[in-house]
Amino acid sequence: MTKTIAIVHYNTPELTTALVKSIRKHTAGCRIVIFDNSTLRPFPAMDGVEVIDNTMGQIINFGALLEKYPDRVKTCNNHASSKHIASVDWLFDYLPEGFLLMDSDVLVKEDISPLFNERMAWVGAVEYTPQYWFQAKRCYPFLLWINVPLCAAHGIRFWHEGMSYKLSHQGPPYYDTGGSFYEDVMAAGLRTKEVNIGRYIEHFGAGSYSDNKSFEDWLNKHKDLWRD
Repeated sequence: MTKTIAIVHYNTPELTTALVKSIRKHTAGCRIVIFDNSTLRPFPAMDGVEVIDNTMGQIINFGALLEKYPDRVKTCNNHASSKHIASVDWLFDYLPEGFLLMDSDVLVKEDISPLFNERMAWVGAVEYTPQYWFQAKRCYPFLLWINVPLCAAHGIRFWHEGMSYKLSHQGPPYYDTGGSFYEDVMAAGLRTKEVNIGRYIEHFGAGSYSDNKSFEDWLNKHKDLWRD
Protein backbone atom coordinates (compact mmCIF):
# COMPACT_ATOMS: atom_id res chain seq x y z
CA MET A 1 0.00 0.00 0.00
CA THR A 2 1.07 3.59 -0.54
CA LYS A 3 2.38 5.13 2.67
CA THR A 4 0.79 8.57 2.40
CA ILE A 5 1.38 11.11 5.14
CA ALA A 6 -0.77 14.26 5.37
CA ILE A 7 0.40 17.26 7.39
CA VAL A 8 -1.67 20.41 7.95
CA HIS A 9 0.74 23.37 8.05
CA TYR A 10 0.10 26.74 9.67
CA ASN A 11 2.73 29.41 10.36
CA THR A 12 5.86 27.68 11.61
CA PRO A 13 7.74 26.34 8.58
CA GLU A 14 10.78 25.47 10.69
CA LEU A 15 8.75 22.83 12.53
CA THR A 16 7.08 21.39 9.44
CA THR A 17 10.37 21.24 7.53
CA ALA A 18 12.06 19.43 10.42
CA LEU A 19 9.14 16.99 10.56
CA VAL A 20 9.53 16.13 6.88
CA LYS A 21 13.25 15.54 7.42
CA SER A 22 12.56 13.32 10.43
CA ILE A 23 10.05 11.25 8.43
CA ARG A 24 12.59 10.67 5.70
CA LYS A 25 15.28 9.83 8.23
CA HIS A 26 13.24 7.10 9.93
CA THR A 27 10.71 5.81 7.36
CA ALA A 28 11.40 5.00 3.73
CA GLY A 29 9.06 5.32 0.76
CA CYS A 30 6.52 7.81 2.09
CA ARG A 31 4.42 10.15 0.00
CA ILE A 32 4.21 13.45 1.89
CA VAL A 33 1.34 15.89 1.30
CA ILE A 34 1.23 19.31 2.98
CA PHE A 35 -2.10 21.14 3.28
CA ASP A 36 -0.88 24.73 3.73
CA ASN A 37 -3.22 26.81 5.89
CA SER A 38 -0.66 29.49 6.73
CA THR A 39 -1.56 33.17 6.75
CA LEU A 40 1.92 34.63 7.18
CA ARG A 41 4.62 31.96 6.77
CA PRO A 42 3.88 29.33 4.12
CA PHE A 43 5.62 26.00 3.83
CA PRO A 44 8.74 26.34 1.63
CA ALA A 45 9.21 24.15 -1.41
CA MET A 46 10.96 20.83 -0.75
CA ASP A 47 11.84 18.19 -3.30
CA GLY A 48 9.34 15.36 -3.35
CA VAL A 49 6.79 17.09 -1.11
CA GLU A 50 3.35 17.91 -2.53
CA VAL A 51 1.92 21.20 -1.28
CA ILE A 52 -1.79 22.06 -1.43
CA ASP A 53 -2.13 25.84 -1.26
CA ASN A 54 -4.93 27.10 0.97
CA THR A 55 -3.05 30.19 2.17
CA MET A 56 -5.74 32.54 0.86
CA GLY A 57 -8.66 30.28 1.69
CA GLN A 58 -9.11 29.45 -1.97
CA ILE A 59 -9.95 25.81 -1.16
CA ILE A 60 -11.69 26.16 2.22
CA ASN A 61 -13.06 29.57 3.18
CA PHE A 62 -13.08 29.21 6.96
CA GLY A 63 -14.83 32.50 7.58
CA ALA A 64 -17.76 31.44 5.42
CA LEU A 65 -17.70 28.01 7.02
CA LEU A 66 -18.04 29.39 10.54
CA GLU A 67 -20.83 31.75 9.50
CA LYS A 68 -22.92 28.68 8.71
CA TYR A 69 -23.16 28.21 12.49
CA PRO A 70 -24.55 31.46 13.95
CA ASP A 71 -25.12 29.78 17.34
CA ARG A 72 -21.51 28.68 17.68
CA VAL A 73 -19.43 29.48 20.74
CA LYS A 74 -17.21 32.28 19.44
CA THR A 75 -13.71 31.64 20.75
CA CYS A 76 -10.24 31.49 19.26
CA ASN A 77 -10.04 27.74 19.89
CA ASN A 78 -13.33 27.30 18.09
CA HIS A 79 -11.85 28.80 14.93
CA ALA A 80 -8.51 26.98 15.16
CA SER A 81 -9.99 23.55 15.85
CA SER A 82 -12.71 23.89 13.23
CA LYS A 83 -10.12 24.99 10.69
CA HIS A 84 -8.08 21.88 11.39
CA ILE A 85 -11.08 19.53 11.36
CA ALA A 86 -12.33 20.91 8.03
CA SER A 87 -8.86 20.57 6.51
CA VAL A 88 -8.58 16.90 7.46
CA ASP A 89 -12.09 16.27 6.18
CA TRP A 90 -11.10 17.80 2.81
CA LEU A 91 -8.18 15.36 2.68
CA PHE A 92 -10.69 12.47 2.89
CA ASP A 93 -11.64 13.22 -0.73
CA TYR A 94 -8.14 14.12 -1.90
CA LEU A 95 -6.49 10.99 -0.46
CA PRO A 96 -9.13 8.25 -0.88
CA GLU A 97 -6.54 5.50 -0.37
CA GLY A 98 -6.11 6.56 3.28
CA PHE A 99 -3.41 8.51 5.04
CA LEU A 100 -1.44 8.96 8.21
CA LEU A 101 -2.42 12.31 9.72
CA MET A 102 0.37 14.15 11.52
CA ASP A 103 0.44 17.45 13.37
CA SER A 104 3.09 19.81 12.05
CA ASP A 105 4.70 20.26 15.46
CA VAL A 106 5.93 16.71 15.97
CA LEU A 107 9.13 14.88 15.08
CA VAL A 108 9.35 11.21 14.11
CA LYS A 109 11.80 9.16 16.16
CA GLU A 110 11.38 5.66 14.70
CA ASP A 111 9.87 3.83 11.74
CA ILE A 112 6.15 4.68 11.54
CA SER A 113 5.34 2.01 8.94
CA PRO A 114 3.49 -0.20 11.50
CA LEU A 115 0.72 2.40 11.76
CA PHE A 116 -0.39 1.83 8.16
CA ASN A 117 -2.93 -0.96 8.54
CA GLU A 118 -5.53 -1.84 5.90
CA ARG A 119 -7.62 -3.84 8.39
CA MET A 120 -8.11 -1.03 10.90
CA ALA A 121 -10.34 2.04 10.61
CA TRP A 122 -7.77 3.93 12.62
CA VAL A 123 -4.53 3.31 14.43
CA GLY A 124 -3.53 5.84 17.06
CA ALA A 125 -4.20 7.01 20.60
CA VAL A 126 -7.38 8.11 22.37
CA GLU A 127 -7.84 10.96 24.82
CA TYR A 128 -9.96 9.11 27.36
CA THR A 129 -10.09 11.97 29.86
CA PRO A 130 -10.65 15.21 27.94
CA GLN A 131 -8.91 18.29 29.26
CA TYR A 132 -12.17 20.09 29.98
CA TRP A 133 -15.55 18.81 31.18
CA PHE A 134 -17.36 19.99 28.07
CA GLN A 135 -15.17 18.08 25.59
CA ALA A 136 -15.89 14.66 24.08
CA LYS A 137 -13.51 11.72 23.92
CA ARG A 138 -11.41 11.80 20.75
CA CYS A 139 -8.64 10.27 18.68
CA TYR A 140 -5.48 12.34 19.07
CA PRO A 141 -4.68 13.95 15.70
CA PHE A 142 -0.93 14.16 16.38
CA LEU A 143 -0.28 10.76 14.77
CA LEU A 144 -3.34 8.94 13.42
CA TRP A 145 -3.76 6.41 10.61
CA ILE A 146 -7.10 6.99 8.89
CA ASN A 147 -8.42 4.17 6.71
CA VAL A 148 -10.50 6.28 4.32
CA PRO A 149 -11.82 3.38 2.13
CA LEU A 150 -13.11 1.45 5.15
CA CYS A 151 -14.62 4.55 6.77
CA ALA A 152 -16.19 5.76 3.52
CA ALA A 153 -17.83 2.36 3.03
CA HIS A 154 -19.69 3.01 6.30
CA GLY A 155 -20.53 6.65 5.55
CA ILE A 156 -17.94 7.98 7.99
CA ARG A 157 -15.92 11.14 7.44
CA PHE A 158 -13.54 13.01 9.72
CA TRP A 159 -16.09 15.76 10.28
CA HIS A 160 -19.59 14.82 11.34
CA GLU A 161 -21.73 17.84 10.43
CA GLY A 162 -22.58 19.90 13.50
CA MET A 163 -20.08 18.05 15.70
CA SER A 164 -17.04 20.22 15.26
CA TYR A 165 -15.48 21.98 18.23
CA LYS A 166 -18.08 24.36 19.71
CA LEU A 167 -20.14 24.39 16.52
CA SER A 168 -22.65 22.02 18.08
CA HIS A 169 -26.03 23.71 18.36
CA GLN A 170 -27.03 21.65 21.38
CA GLY A 171 -24.24 22.55 23.75
CA PRO A 172 -21.66 20.20 25.25
CA PRO A 173 -20.09 17.81 24.74
CA TYR A 174 -18.03 19.66 22.15
CA TYR A 175 -16.04 17.65 19.62
CA ASP A 176 -12.44 18.72 19.20
CA THR A 177 -10.25 17.43 16.37
CA GLY A 178 -10.83 13.68 16.08
CA GLY A 179 -13.89 13.65 18.35
CA SER A 180 -16.73 12.97 15.96
CA PHE A 181 -14.47 10.64 13.96
CA TYR A 182 -13.82 8.52 17.04
CA GLU A 183 -17.49 8.42 17.96
CA ASP A 184 -18.69 7.49 14.47
CA VAL A 185 -16.10 4.73 13.99
CA MET A 186 -16.85 3.18 17.36
CA ALA A 187 -20.62 3.38 16.78
CA ALA A 188 -20.15 1.50 13.49
CA GLY A 189 -18.21 -1.25 15.28
CA LEU A 190 -15.16 -1.00 13.01
CA ARG A 191 -11.83 -2.46 14.03
CA THR A 192 -9.31 -0.06 15.53
CA LYS A 193 -5.91 -0.34 17.17
CA GLU A 194 -4.56 1.77 19.98
CA VAL A 195 -0.83 2.36 20.20
CA ASN A 196 1.47 4.46 22.33
CA ILE A 197 2.14 7.29 19.89
CA GLY A 198 4.85 8.58 22.22
CA ARG A 199 6.94 5.66 21.03
CA TYR A 200 6.94 7.11 17.52
CA ILE A 201 6.98 10.89 17.95
CA GLU A 202 8.12 13.81 20.03
CA HIS A 203 5.38 16.46 20.30
CA PHE A 204 6.13 20.15 20.82
CA GLY A 205 2.50 21.09 21.43
CA ALA A 206 0.53 23.97 19.90
CA GLY A 207 3.58 25.15 18.03
CA SER A 208 2.06 24.92 14.56
CA TYR A 209 0.20 28.22 14.93
CA SER A 210 2.00 29.87 17.84
CA ASP A 211 4.34 32.86 17.88
CA ASN A 212 6.23 31.21 20.71
CA LYS A 213 9.88 31.04 19.65
CA SER A 214 10.68 28.27 22.13
CA PHE A 215 10.28 25.81 19.26
CA GLU A 216 13.80 26.77 18.20
CA ASP A 217 15.24 25.38 21.45
CA TRP A 218 12.99 22.32 21.10
CA LEU A 219 14.24 21.61 17.58
CA ASN A 220 17.83 21.99 18.68
CA LYS A 221 17.23 19.65 21.62
CA HIS A 222 15.95 16.98 19.23
CA LYS A 223 18.27 17.68 16.32
CA ASP A 224 19.36 14.05 16.22
CA LEU A 225 15.85 13.14 15.01
CA TRP A 226 15.84 15.36 11.93
CA ARG A 227 19.31 16.52 10.99
CA ASP A 228 21.40 14.47 8.57
